[in-house]
Formats: sequence, C-alpha cells, structure tokens
Amino acid sequence: MVVLWAMDDKESGGLLAGVSKGITALLAGYAIDLVSEDNNYKSYTPAFILVIVFISFDVISCTKLQLPIMTRSDNITKDVWKLLKLPTIYIFLIFVTIAGIIDSFLINFLFWYIEDLAKQTDFLSQIKLIEGLVVAAQTLGAEVLVFSLSGKILKKFGYGYTMTFCFVCYSIRLLLISLSLNPWWIVLIELFMQGPSYSLCYTIIVGFASVVAPPGTSATVQNIVTGMDDDFGFALGSFIGGILYKMIGGAMTLRLFSLLSILTAISYLLLYVTILKDGMPKIKNQSTRDNIKWKSPQDAAEDCDASEINS
Repeated sequence: MVVLWAMDDKESGGLLAGVSKGITALLAGYAIDLVSEDNNYKSYTPAFILVIVFISFDVISCTKLQLPIMTRSDNITKDVWKLLKLPTIYIFLIFVTIAGIIDSFLINFLFWYIEDLAKQTDFLSQIKLIEGLVVAAQTLGAEVLVFSLSGKILKKFGYGYTMTFCFVCYSIRLLLISLSLNPWWIVLIELFMQGPSYSLCYTIIVGFASVVAPPGTSATVQNIVTGMDDDFGFALGSFIGGILYKMIGGAMTLRLFSLLSILTAISYLLLYVTILKDGMPKIKNQSTRDNIKWKSPQDAAEDCDASEINS
C-alpha cells in the first residue's frame, strides 16, 4: 500500500488507513474494558475477534485489487547506489532515521506511559477505553486534515521547510505529553499533534522517495527510505527508549526526546538553507497513475512471468 500511496495518492490512501485504524482501535478499546471484570487483568478476546473479521475482509478484497504493471530498471543496484551517493539523499536518510527513532518511542512506549500515568491518577478502570480513544484521536483528528492537505502543503513550502516543521511539532507533542496531569489530557494532545508530526513527516518520507527514484526503481528506493525510518530507526529508538525509560522514567525520557526533536529541526533547517536547498527535488504535479497500466493479480503475475522469460 505504501508504494502505491507514495506514487499516486498520498492524501486519500493515508486518510482511509487512518480513519479505519481509529475506528477499530476505539471499538476494540471500549469492548475490552466492557467485557473485562477486573481493572488489572483485561480480556483481549474482543480485539482478536475484530482482527479475524477484518483480516477476512482484507483477504477477500485483495483478490479484487488492480495491480500496476511498472517499468523496470536494467540495473537497479547501479541506479540506486548512484542515487544514494548524492548529499541530498544520504543526509535526508540520516534525518529519516532520527524521525524513526522519535516515532518508535511514541509507538512502543506511549501506552506504557499512559498506563503508568493512569495508575498514578486512578484512571486504570478506563485505561483501554482511553488507549482506544488515543488511537482514534490520532487518526480521526488532525491526521485527517493533514492527509487531505499534505499535497498542497508540500507544493507550497517544499520538503525542507515542511520537514523542519514536523520536527518542531514532534518536540511540542512530546513535551506536552510529559506534562500531562492525567491520561485524558493525552487524548486531546494526540487529537491535534499526530497530524503535523507523524502524518506529515511520513508523507514527506514516502513522497520524497517516490520523486527522487530513477525510472524502474521506485519500489526499491521507497523500501530503503522507509526501512531507515520504520526498521533501523525504530530498532535504535526502541533500544535507547527502553534504557532511558528504565533509568529516568517516562516523563524525563519524553522531555529528552523532545529536546532531540527541536535540535534535529534546527540542524536540518541549517543544512537545508546552506547545502541542500538547490539539490532538493521538485514536487511532481502530475499523478503517475495516468502512466500506469492496471491489471488483476492473476494478469499481473502472468505479465511479470512473460517479461522475465523474454529477458
């Protein structure tokens, strides 16, 4: 999905994914609290039932998908390596990794922090509902607006200034969470801050990868860029975040990550205006969807097999 979304429709693809995630998280959280008889021991049966139901819908839907037949590079390794040697690209990858480090703490430790805060403020009986509302707020709040406007934002301000803005928003978001007096405050924070931080940043990452990729290497380049964010960055951030959480607690760790975010924003802005600005790619105005032939999964597989035999 990420590959197709980055190529063609960053706005609608991310919007639909976010809305569906928010609704199901809210339903699962409420159902878990509803069927659980004890505040400390929760039954996750409703969540597993929802997973099975929606996976079944996914499997059925996938059989009806129209897949793109895309051009192929004669030498993917050579083309991609040549791209990665450009300063604009490898510096961007460094900051993409930092974004992954920051995201990893929010994804892996935010609920842990919410539960700790709930214990301290006597909201443990509502914890799964609160966590479901947090995810719903993240995906149904500012994220909806940001995904709807992401293309216009990038065309107006470009990748450099927009990326800087994302890191500033990460810093504000992390600091506000660390200062929350009870877990319900975090619902409100995530309602407004998920969109201009995570959602806009991820749009930049996959969109940038799609724009700079040489012909026939789009999927490879996007996998490299998102891998630095979702894989290497997440692994590094989880390792560092876990150590810090144990040593200094959740609130102080959030504040350190907030400091990292604002320092990253300043660093990227300085590099952008002094080194990177002239090398940044232009935003594509025409959707690549117009240049793609779409086929059913069976036809796409047969076409790929035929092209390999001919080559």
